[in-house]
Amino acid sequence: MHKKVTFVVAMKKKYVLYLILGAALAWSCANAPADPEVPAAEMLSEARGLLEQKDYSAARDTILSLRKRYPQALKTRRAAILTLDSVELLEARESVAAYELRLNAARDSFHQMLPRIDGHTNDDYYLQQRRVMAMEQEFDELCAKVKFFLRKIDIDKK
Repeated sequence: MHKKVTFVVAMKKKYVLYLILGAALAWSCANAPADPEVPAAEMLSEARGLLEQKDYSAARDTILSLRKRYPQALKTRRAAILTLDSVELLEARESVAAYELRLNAARDSFHQMLPRIDGHTNDDYYLQQRRVMAMEQEFDELCAKVKFFLRKIDIDKK
């Protein structure tokens, strides 16, 4: 009889232990953090909207904030990389277009100048020539930046 009582007590202890473990598991599942993909996807959608409005700095800030706040949202972060590259590409393209206008104005001004005036060297001519050359170099660098982001986006899509 003593063995029977010991067996029943042991079974009750196991039963209580299983109840406690089950309750702890249920509590931990109920308090588990929600899927980070959902709010991260909302932030990405917001960033894309800002991109369409050509608010590049706000779009960039939103994506960087997304990356900080939701490090486990891997799918959304992967998509955000393409969006961030698109921000950089569009911003670089706008910079190229604006810079090209200034470069063309500087070139026109240079072509209207004469290297010599009344037999004397025209210092303004050579100063403008150096400005145009420096601007052309900077323009080439901006174009290279655009090409870089085009290739990067192409690679990221693959």
